[in-house]
Amino acid sequence: MSTPAPVWFISHGAPDLVIRRQHATTFLEGLTLPDDLKGLVVLSAHWFSQELQINLQPGPELMYDFYGFPDALYEIRWPGHTPAWLGERLLALFAAEAMPLQGVARPFDHGVWSPLSLIDPDATTPLVQISIPASWSPAQLWQLGALLAPLRSEGIAILASGAITHNLRALEWDGGRTAPWASDFVAWLESAMAAQDKSALIDYRARAPHAAMAHPHDDHLRPLFIALGAAGADQPERLHQSWDLGNLYMGSYRFG
Repeated sequence: MSTPAPVWFISHGAPDLVIRRQHATTFLEGLTLPDDLKGLVVLSAHWFSQELQINLQPGPELMYDFYGFPDALYEIRWPGHTPAWLGERLLALFAAEAMPLQGVARPFDHGVWSPLSLIDPDATTPLVQISIPASWSPAQLWQLGALLAPLRSEGIAILASGAITHNLRALEWDGGRTAPWASDFVAWLESAMAAQDKSALIDYRARAPHAAMAHPHDDHLRPLFIALGAAGADQPERLHQSWDLGNLYMGSYRFG
């Protein structure tokens, strides 16, 4: 590629994103991957592990890691695939940094297949998923992203899948007004990203307004720190914004 492959942070929303028409569904269907992209490294808020792991299964099945949704959602199929060369490139990258990376076989969770089945329905771009170590701090996740950054010059993009706000107890399933705590948190986060204020971002729990309300557990925000680390000096470009289920912010960004 003449320019480094991009980094994306995608808010993947509720699991029924693929069957419940909403603004984010239309956005993801219209998001195109570069023609010369060789592969994707994907990180999802739905795969945390004790140690850093990589999914080396060539053609993973899909994991329906949710319950209580319409039957049609459990019938979704998507042919995502992981070629050997892509897994081997990641293993070599981490070995060069003396960082252990354990190979496993695992289905794709919905943080992967839900957005990508809309972005790349025929799975023309190969991908490999790596886990997020559960005990790592935002600063460590930022460093993980920086370790992945050299792949961009090889035509391998980074896609982090999570959510900018994620408080399931505060969702309004029939819609509703966005709460000030949610909009205030989003405004702060986007301002800090635009300013590339790393110290504020990795200390967001103490500095951001309503951080604990926006993320009672921060599993869905952690992929963002990996994206920011991989982005380096690239400025964020907001690709899409909408509110779903009242207080779930569907914000998606591209870096580079």
